[in-house]
Amino acid sequence: MPPRNRAAPLLLVLGLVLVALNLRPVIAAFGPLLSVIQADLGVSGATVSLLTSVPLLCWGAVALLAPLLVRWRSAEVIILGCLGLIGVGALLRAGPNLPLILFGTVLVGSGIAVVNVLLPSLLRRDFTERLGLMTGLYTTAVVGGAALASAVSVPLMHAFGDSWHWALGCWAVLTLLGALAWWPAVLGRPPRLTAALQRGQSIWSNPAALPVTLYMGAQSLVFFTWLTWLPKILIERGHSAAEAGLLLSLGNIVQLPFTLVVPVLAARLPTPRPLVLALSFANALGVAGLLWWPAAPPLLWVLLLGMAAGSAFPLALYLVAHRARSAGEVPQLSAVAQGFGYLFAACGPFVFGALHDQTHSWQGPLLLLLGMVVLVFVLGWWAAQGE
Repeated sequence: MPPRNRAAPLLLVLGLVLVALNLRPVIAAFGPLLSVIQADLGVSGATVSLLTSVPLLCWGAVALLAPLLVRWRSAEVIILGCLGLIGVGALLRAGPNLPLILFGTVLVGSGIAVVNVLLPSLLRRDFTERLGLMTGLYTTAVVGGAALASAVSVPLMHAFGDSWHWALGCWAVLTLLGALAWWPAVLGRPPRLTAALQRGQSIWSNPAALPVTLYMGAQSLVFFTWLTWLPKILIERGHSAAEAGLLLSLGNIVQLPFTLVVPVLAARLPTPRPLVLALSFANALGVAGLLWWPAAPPLLWVLLLGMAAGSAFPLALYLVAHRARSAGEVPQLSAVAQGFGYLFAACGPFVFGALHDQTHSWQGPLLLLLGMVVLVFVLGWWAAQGE
């Protein structure tokens, strides 16, 4: 077994948290500004949704390469380099045209993809006895970054002279803070990992690989679809951009206690299936409320969606780390689950936006999303089998 990281435990935890904080803001900041961006670029809803779908495609395709990278350098060094990619990509997203913005989006998505895979493997390696708690802290930081970004996107745009470019690009500063906090972890490890962590059994001989991958993809599809389109739905129903951004932020903030508690509960319960049932019920109620009660105050539906997302995502990460047969297999299972899972999830925002463009109604897209919630339940039940 490879040696544990020699960085002081508190410094390592701080570094993990600040790295995790960088994994969503550049993406989550986009939702509240979607209407402004679409109008400024003069593109269709399906086209502008690429700014959300492209990162998911990167998370899928690039994630599959992450286990190969740790044969070249240690996971800590690779994560530091990925923070640099995210920072440069965030700056390019402040560019003046769609091609440059899309290129920056590819860099951001690629950097996040690799970190998504490698951080869970470090949790299993360095915090085996506290896997539930550390998974909770990690996912809380990820969701906290998304909540922060969605809350301040519109105010930042106004602060930068109504420039949505810089409201997105300024998140590069957060990557610098993350890199500084992560530096002790880099110093605490040799430049390359030992062979024990690089090699593992064939991932497809693990019976958990397929259900965990499908569950990761389905729950991600549901989350990133409403994360992208909820503000536009609310704006078209009479809410201001600031109100829509605030509601989206509340949908992210309400996730925080669930991201911390759910992995701990999953580790203690005989099976996580009760958690799958509860989060699927909340998800269904949230989507159904937006679909069939559009005149009702949307706060309840947004909170239900947030509670479900705050439970589904950490549960997926917990299953990845827990159902791997060894610490050495975690990067492989994580790469497969997040790689193929996010490739599937990338279809969500694009198909949702394209369907709205065709029908000029939110009913069809929301019905489709409700069907995906049912799929999340079925796949989550399967992924938790044998737990």
